[in-house]
Amino acid sequence: MTSIFGKKKQDGESRSSDKPSFNSKGPQKMAETSKVETVIGPDATLKGEIHTRGTLRVDGNVEGKIKADGSVIIGEKGVVTAEITASLVIIGGTVHGKVNGREKVEILSTGRLHGDVITKPARFVVAEGVIFEGRCTMGKAEEVKPAPSKPQPSDAGQQEIGAASKGAAG
Repeated sequence: MTSIFGKKKQDGESRSSDKPSFNSKGPQKMAETSKVETVIGPDATLKGEIHTRGTLRVDGNVEGKIKADGSVIIGEKGVVTAEITASLVIIGGTVHGKVNGREKVEILSTGRLHGDVITKPARFVVAEGVIFEGRCTMGKAEEVKPAPSKPQPSDAGQQEIGAASKGAAG
């Protein structure tokens, strides 16, 4: 028989550890729950800015801005209306806002993203059945910048055209 904290009871004795065991299904499997340092529970609503050095898991509601040096995990019932910046962003719930994943952005089959994604090349993973309304920009970390709100001529494209025409003329 197993106790709530994941340790087996021996001879009617209850043993526990410092960390509870989480038997999880869905988005939780994507990141080791023992490393989640901050959790916003399903009954919580938070408005404002959040900055964490570790991993943040959102199962409730957040409005504002989220910045994590580690990962941000949005659980299936999590609803976030915010700009998210983190090393790894895993979306299993609903997000309204820009998502900047310095290393990777993953939207699970239960995820919904209404906003733009910025991440490294080939590090944007979208499962079958996802709702994604927005744009995705991929490039090297120093090259990835938010797309302009209106279509504008690219300075880089003009420089390339100018360099090509100089090379042809000279």
